[in-house]
Amino acid sequence: MADILDTLAGITRLVKNTQLNHQDATSVVLQREVSSPAHEVWDACTEAKNIQQWFLPVTGDLSVGGHYALEGNASGEVLDCHTGRGFRVSWVMGNGPDSELEFTVTPTSIDHALVELRHTATVDPEMMGTYGPGAVGVGWDAALLGLYQYLRGVPTGPAHQPPPAVLNPFMAASSEAWADAAIANGASPEAARESAKRTTAFYTGTDDAGTS
Repeated sequence: MADILDTLAGITRLVKNTQLNHQDATSVVLQREVSSPAHEVWDACTEAKNIQQWFLPVTGDLSVGGHYALEGNASGEVLDCHTGRGFRVSWVMGNGPDSELEFTVTPTSIDHALVELRHTATVDPEMMGTYGPGAVGVGWDAALLGLYQYLRGVPTGPAHQPPPAVLNPFMAASSEAWADAAIANGASPEAARESAKRTTAFYTGTDDAGTS
Protein backbone atom coordinates (compact mmCIF):
# COMPACT_ATOMS: atom_id res chain seq x y z
CA MET A 1 0.00 0.00 0.00
CA ALA A 2 2.86 2.36 0.79
CA ASP A 3 4.01 2.17 -2.82
CA ILE A 4 0.77 3.43 -4.37
CA LEU A 5 0.27 6.01 -1.62
CA ASP A 6 3.75 7.30 -2.35
CA THR A 7 2.68 8.05 -5.92
CA LEU A 8 0.21 10.63 -4.62
CA ALA A 9 3.00 12.68 -3.08
CA GLY A 10 4.65 13.01 -6.50
CA ILE A 11 1.63 14.77 -8.04
CA THR A 12 1.14 18.54 -8.02
CA ARG A 13 -2.57 19.44 -7.96
CA LEU A 14 -4.09 22.78 -8.89
CA VAL A 15 -7.69 24.02 -9.03
CA LYS A 16 -8.33 26.99 -11.31
CA ASN A 17 -11.38 29.10 -12.13
CA THR A 18 -11.65 29.56 -15.89
CA GLN A 19 -14.05 29.66 -18.86
CA LEU A 20 -15.23 26.97 -21.25
CA ASN A 21 -17.49 27.75 -24.18
CA HIS A 22 -18.07 31.22 -22.71
CA GLN A 23 -19.33 29.78 -19.42
CA ASP A 24 -17.78 29.74 -15.96
CA ALA A 25 -15.79 26.57 -15.52
CA THR A 26 -13.32 24.86 -13.22
CA SER A 27 -10.06 23.17 -14.18
CA VAL A 28 -8.37 20.46 -12.18
CA VAL A 29 -4.70 20.21 -13.11
CA LEU A 30 -2.35 17.34 -12.32
CA GLN A 31 1.40 17.47 -12.93
CA ARG A 32 3.88 14.67 -12.38
CA GLU A 33 7.44 13.98 -13.44
CA VAL A 34 8.00 10.40 -14.56
CA SER A 35 11.25 8.50 -15.06
CA SER A 36 10.51 7.65 -18.70
CA PRO A 37 11.44 9.37 -21.97
CA ALA A 38 8.78 11.71 -23.33
CA HIS A 39 8.28 9.58 -26.45
CA GLU A 40 7.43 6.53 -24.32
CA VAL A 41 4.89 8.55 -22.34
CA TRP A 42 3.37 9.86 -25.57
CA ASP A 43 3.02 6.36 -27.02
CA ALA A 44 1.45 5.12 -23.78
CA CYS A 45 -1.21 7.84 -23.95
CA THR A 46 -1.98 7.95 -27.68
CA GLU A 47 -1.79 4.37 -28.96
CA ALA A 48 -5.04 2.46 -28.45
CA LYS A 49 -3.25 -0.83 -27.73
CA ASN A 50 -1.29 0.88 -24.95
CA ILE A 51 -4.13 2.95 -23.47
CA GLN A 52 -6.14 -0.20 -22.74
CA GLN A 53 -3.20 -1.63 -20.79
CA TRP A 54 -3.31 1.05 -18.08
CA PHE A 55 -6.64 2.88 -18.51
CA LEU A 56 -9.56 1.55 -20.56
CA PRO A 57 -10.19 0.03 -24.00
CA VAL A 58 -10.67 2.81 -26.54
CA THR A 59 -12.28 2.70 -29.98
CA GLY A 60 -12.75 5.18 -32.78
CA ASP A 61 -10.59 7.58 -34.76
CA LEU A 62 -7.82 9.12 -32.66
CA SER A 63 -6.80 11.68 -35.28
CA VAL A 64 -7.85 15.34 -35.16
CA GLY A 65 -11.57 15.62 -35.95
CA GLY A 66 -12.13 11.96 -35.12
CA HIS A 67 -14.42 10.62 -32.42
CA TYR A 68 -13.38 8.19 -29.71
CA ALA A 69 -15.10 6.19 -26.98
CA LEU A 70 -13.63 4.75 -23.80
CA GLU A 71 -15.37 1.53 -22.80
CA GLY A 72 -17.95 2.24 -20.09
CA ASN A 73 -16.68 5.78 -19.64
CA ALA A 74 -16.30 8.98 -21.67
CA SER A 75 -16.48 9.73 -25.37
CA GLY A 76 -15.74 12.80 -27.44
CA GLU A 77 -13.86 14.40 -30.31
CA VAL A 78 -10.15 14.91 -30.83
CA LEU A 79 -9.97 18.71 -31.01
CA ASP A 80 -6.24 19.34 -31.37
CA CYS A 81 -2.96 17.46 -31.43
CA HIS A 82 0.73 18.35 -31.53
CA THR A 83 2.44 15.02 -32.06
CA GLY A 84 4.82 14.13 -29.28
CA ARG A 85 3.82 17.14 -27.17
CA GLY A 86 0.12 17.27 -26.41
CA PHE A 87 -3.50 16.81 -27.39
CA ARG A 88 -6.94 18.19 -26.47
CA VAL A 89 -10.23 16.31 -26.61
CA SER A 90 -13.82 16.95 -25.66
CA TRP A 91 -14.87 14.72 -22.76
CA VAL A 92 -18.52 13.70 -22.51
CA MET A 93 -19.98 11.39 -19.86
CA GLY A 94 -23.69 10.73 -20.28
CA ASN A 95 -25.64 13.89 -19.56
CA GLY A 96 -22.72 15.47 -17.72
CA PRO A 97 -21.54 19.07 -18.21
CA ASP A 98 -19.44 20.38 -21.09
CA SER A 99 -15.92 19.19 -20.52
CA GLU A 100 -12.48 19.14 -22.15
CA LEU A 101 -9.33 17.20 -21.39
CA GLU A 102 -5.87 18.49 -22.29
CA PHE A 103 -2.71 16.39 -22.00
CA THR A 104 0.88 17.54 -22.45
CA VAL A 105 4.24 15.85 -22.02
CA THR A 106 7.47 17.84 -21.77
CA PRO A 107 10.96 16.31 -21.69
CA THR A 108 12.92 17.31 -18.59
CA SER A 109 15.96 15.18 -19.49
CA ILE A 110 16.81 12.33 -21.86
CA ASP A 111 14.95 9.79 -19.72
CA HIS A 112 12.48 11.91 -17.71
CA ALA A 113 9.36 13.84 -18.65
CA LEU A 114 6.78 16.11 -17.04
CA VAL A 115 3.20 15.01 -17.60
CA GLU A 116 0.35 17.50 -17.22
CA LEU A 117 -3.32 16.62 -17.36
CA ARG A 118 -5.95 19.38 -17.29
CA HIS A 119 -9.68 18.61 -17.08
CA THR A 120 -11.95 21.62 -17.50
CA ALA A 121 -15.70 21.43 -16.96
CA THR A 122 -18.73 23.68 -16.50
CA VAL A 123 -19.58 22.13 -13.15
CA ASP A 124 -22.92 22.70 -11.46
CA PRO A 125 -22.27 24.84 -8.34
CA GLU A 126 -24.31 22.49 -6.16
CA MET A 127 -22.29 19.50 -7.35
CA MET A 128 -19.03 21.37 -6.76
CA GLY A 129 -20.20 22.31 -3.28
CA THR A 130 -21.05 18.70 -2.51
CA TYR A 131 -17.94 16.94 -3.79
CA GLY A 132 -15.41 19.63 -4.65
CA PRO A 133 -12.70 19.14 -7.31
CA GLY A 134 -12.03 15.64 -6.01
CA ALA A 135 -15.15 14.49 -7.88
CA VAL A 136 -12.98 14.21 -10.99
CA GLY A 137 -9.55 14.72 -9.44
CA VAL A 138 -9.55 11.42 -7.56
CA GLY A 139 -10.30 9.55 -10.77
CA TRP A 140 -7.39 11.25 -12.51
CA ASP A 141 -5.07 10.48 -9.60
CA ALA A 142 -6.00 6.82 -10.12
CA ALA A 143 -5.41 7.15 -13.86
CA LEU A 144 -1.96 8.64 -13.29
CA LEU A 145 -1.23 5.77 -10.92
CA GLY A 146 -2.09 3.37 -13.73
CA LEU A 147 0.14 5.24 -16.17
CA TYR A 148 2.99 5.41 -13.66
CA GLN A 149 2.78 1.68 -13.00
CA TYR A 150 2.52 0.88 -16.70
CA LEU A 151 5.66 2.88 -17.47
CA ARG A 152 7.46 0.93 -14.74
CA GLY A 153 6.40 -2.36 -16.26
CA VAL A 154 3.97 -3.19 -13.44
CA PRO A 155 0.73 -4.92 -14.57
CA THR A 156 -2.12 -2.43 -14.36
CA GLY A 157 -5.49 -1.63 -15.96
CA PRO A 158 -8.96 -2.96 -15.08
CA ALA A 159 -7.75 -6.55 -14.79
CA HIS A 160 -5.16 -5.64 -12.17
CA GLN A 161 -7.06 -3.38 -9.78
CA PRO A 162 -5.68 -3.40 -6.21
CA PRO A 163 -8.04 -4.88 -3.59
CA PRO A 164 -10.26 -2.47 -1.61
CA ALA A 165 -7.96 -2.74 1.41
CA VAL A 166 -5.26 -1.11 -0.70
CA LEU A 167 -7.32 1.05 -3.05
CA ASN A 168 -9.66 2.67 -0.50
CA PRO A 169 -6.85 4.35 1.50
CA PHE A 170 -5.51 5.64 -1.82
CA MET A 171 -8.92 7.17 -2.63
CA ALA A 172 -9.18 8.73 0.82
CA ALA A 173 -5.69 10.24 0.61
CA SER A 174 -6.42 11.55 -2.88
CA SER A 175 -9.66 13.17 -1.69
CA GLU A 176 -7.76 14.97 1.07
CA ALA A 177 -5.09 16.12 -1.38
CA TRP A 178 -7.80 17.64 -3.58
CA ALA A 179 -9.27 19.36 -0.53
CA ASP A 180 -5.86 20.96 -0.03
CA ALA A 181 -5.89 22.13 -3.66
CA ALA A 182 -9.41 23.55 -3.26
CA ILE A 183 -8.37 25.45 -0.13
CA ALA A 184 -5.36 26.87 -1.99
CA ASN A 185 -7.86 28.12 -4.61
CA GLY A 186 -9.90 29.95 -1.98
CA ALA A 187 -12.38 27.33 -0.76
CA SER A 188 -13.42 27.27 2.88
CA PRO A 189 -11.25 24.71 4.73
CA GLU A 190 -14.26 23.31 6.60
CA ALA A 191 -16.34 22.97 3.41
CA ALA A 192 -13.40 21.45 1.51
CA ARG A 193 -12.84 18.79 4.18
CA GLU A 194 -16.54 17.89 4.23
CA SER A 195 -16.53 17.61 0.44
CA ALA A 196 -13.49 15.34 0.66
CA LYS A 197 -15.35 13.01 3.02
CA ARG A 198 -18.26 12.76 0.58
CA THR A 199 -15.90 12.18 -2.35
CA THR A 200 -14.15 9.39 -0.46
CA ALA A 201 -17.52 7.82 0.36
CA PHE A 202 -18.49 7.96 -3.33
CA TYR A 203 -15.29 6.39 -4.62
CA THR A 204 -15.20 3.69 -1.96
CA GLY A 205 -18.81 2.69 -2.61
CA THR A 206 -20.43 3.93 0.58
CA ASP A 207 -22.36 6.81 -1.03
CA ASP A 208 -25.33 6.32 -3.36
CA ALA A 209 -25.00 9.78 -4.96
CA GLY A 210 -23.20 10.31 -8.25
CA THR A 211 -20.75 12.82 -9.64
CA SER A 212 -22.38 12.89 -13.14
